[in-house]
Amino acid sequence: MRTSICICVFAVLINKVCLQATVKGNIGGFAVLPCSSIDNHLKYEDITVYWRHNSSQNVYDIIEGKGSMEKQDPAYKNRAETFPEEYMKGNFSLKLNKLQYSDTGKYICYITKTHQNPSTQLFIEGGKGNQGVETRAERIVPFLILFYILHFI
Repeated sequence: MRTSICICVFAVLINKVCLQATVKGNIGGFAVLPCSSIDNHLKYEDITVYWRHNSSQNVYDIIEGKGSMEKQDPAYKNRAETFPEEYMKGNFSLKLNKLQYSDTGKYICYITKTHQNPSTQLFIEGGKGNQGVETRAERIVPFLILFYILHFI
């Protein structure tokens, strides 16, 4: 019984750690928010991806393999970009420029074809600079806790 509970806890922790990244950026700098699909057999017309900030703000849309700013929130105008040459490789990462404190929060990348929704937590720090992606060490904490629990079983 204990083993099955630990396996379930382990599966949940792995899922949470794998699907959420943490990125730090500096005011005025930029951050690259990762988003990729395991499906590399996409056609441009199948590629539809929606980037959202705090579940509601429209940061950037990729519709049928093309960037769309039609419904983009004005706060991201001329600040959000993707890497179209990477779409066919399953890379839909977002580069957010001229970072502001209001950019702090959770970003979700909705990949419609594969039904994947990886998320990224963005933290903004003071100071100038261009600090891109930095994964935080706290992501390993769930594994350490699980290891500790398994040690006593």
